[in-house]
Amino acid sequence: MGAAVIGSAVVGAAIALPWLVLLPLHGAAAVVTHAITLVAAFHGAGLAVAWLARRRTGSPWLRVQWGVAALIGLSGLAIAAGAGTLATHAVLVFGAAAVHTGSLGLRFVYYAGRFEDSLTGPRTWLVPTVVLAALGTLAVLGAAGDTLARPFDDDGHVLAQLKRVLDTGTLGDSIGYPRTAQLGAQIALGAVASGAGDGFARIVEALALVLALGLALWRIRARDPSAALWAVLLIVAAFALALAPTDPLPCWTAAGLTVALYAMLSEPEPPPALPFAITAGALIALRYELAPIAVVAVIAAWAPRRTDHRRTAMLIGGVLAVGVPFLVTRMVAWAAVPPAARAALAAAATSGAHREAALAVRLLIAAAIAVPAACVLRVALPGSRALGWAATATAVALGALVAHVTGAGPYALRLAWPIGIAFAITLVIELARSRWSGPTALIASLVLCVLIYEGREAPGRLRWSRRMAAAATSVAYLEHPPGAPTEPGAPYAALLAGVPPGATVAVWVTEPERLDYARHRIIDLRTPAGARLRVHRWDAHTSKLEALLAALSASFVLVEGDDAHVQRTQADLIYRLVCGAARPICADDLEALAVNHRVVARRDNVALVALVP
Repeated sequence: MGAAVIGSAVVGAAIALPWLVLLPLHGAAAVVTHAITLVAAFHGAGLAVAWLARRRTGSPWLRVQWGVAALIGLSGLAIAAGAGTLATHAVLVFGAAAVHTGSLGLRFVYYAGRFEDSLTGPRTWLVPTVVLAALGTLAVLGAAGDTLARPFDDDGHVLAQLKRVLDTGTLGDSIGYPRTAQLGAQIALGAVASGAGDGFARIVEALALVLALGLALWRIRARDPSAALWAVLLIVAAFALALAPTDPLPCWTAAGLTVALYAMLSEPEPPPALPFAITAGALIALRYELAPIAVVAVIAAWAPRRTDHRRTAMLIGGVLAVGVPFLVTRMVAWAAVPPAARAALAAAATSGAHREAALAVRLLIAAAIAVPAACVLRVALPGSRALGWAATATAVALGALVAHVTGAGPYALRLAWPIGIAFAITLVIELARSRWSGPTALIASLVLCVLIYEGREAPGRLRWSRRMAAAATSVAYLEHPPGAPTEPGAPYAALLAGVPPGATVAVWVTEPERLDYARHRIIDLRTPAGARLRVHRWDAHTSKLEALLAALSASFVLVEGDDAHVQRTQADLIYRLVCGAARPICADDLEALAVNHRVVARRDNVALVALVP
């Protein structure tokens, strides 16, 4: 009787809790309820995918990953149509959460019975579940209050691009987008998170960490002490990783989607085509470095029933349905760049790039790395077909990354983390399910000790003890946040108030996410494409950056620099006036713009420069 009551209470809480987000909550309570709403939305979207695939049974953890992929695809469609605003993403989130609530309400007895059954047997799974819930809550709260979270990825400012999407409905920046190393799915996922509550995109990766480990916990099925120990070791190791970021960059989201592909491949029956395809498509849209994993997984899912042409078409169509809208958005943004500006950007990319080997040579290097690694892994690991495919996909992805086939420069090497993490999770799942012991358990314990030690000795904010302490401190920060600026977007809004609506403004500022992208056409220069044109020089007569802005019809430049930068510019101007120097000293092209043109407004260390009379 007690188990039945607990099962009914848990299902009732799962129905009601996502809608507490509609209450005027603040601080830590708001963060937790928004996270719960997001999980409910992911589950609801996953239920819709399962219904389309005619899969009535399955794990809620796996359906959550399907929902993540589905909402990424729907957000991509909205962005491609120019309708990806905050209101649209709120409709997506709450619509999917309504599916979650409706399904649990209609099948209340079924879900309560399933939870009751889980309580009637051994309850060793409760220990890793409690550990995951405690550490996961702390990680989500810490991510929401982490003001030092890195906002950049290889292609520019993530939060600024997210603000652009929510303001304008699309990614129309001709300089900051198209993105060279990805299609923009992580920005779309951040927009989905903002749909549950504006400003909560920072918690996406921390929440993805919890969801990926929850999926692993379900696959382990910790019904005995040995499996429960494996689950606890996996969870502790994941939270102790020093270099796996929870910033708004793709890491744990990619790991969760990759583990979901493995989970579907490990089932006795061939995986369902539609959920598998959209999961693979979302992985490709996240980063190009993850594409080899998706391609190998799709081949593994296609091979057992290769003669089923309908299934083949569904696998290909599902992948394209997620990725093509992002590709269309990128092509439209690039097509809007005038030919003169396109030539300037291409010249900067050519002059700033290192001489690399031809694509054929890089492919040979990738094959030379991937083939031996895949063979060694497949021979050394247990004889599971799914784990063999996971080993092959990991070897191919890492080989392509090291050989720079899919990477976008040295920063792309950090994508080895989600690739390696996903494979480590699948390996632990396989070991726990196969009940290996002895030397394997000893090796796993040693690896865990190394990870914890490395996380403890890591410098700065990467140290796991410091991260956990900062996360606990962030709870107080969320309850009593410091005073916010008196005006939204300060100090940028005050400077841009006199700029006519619709005017083109190029910006180089530290917080571009505070700009109003709906009022003006904003060109973000603080991206790799724009930064390559900020050449350091000693005179102010020539400027590649000025030629680019002229080609883009920019009327104003909003520049933010430190006080020393501003004082140096003022000193150079005084020197020119007093000494009659024809060429004041300028540090780079951006400073040359301020010297050659009129500064119409200045506030603190931010200046608005007019490029036209």
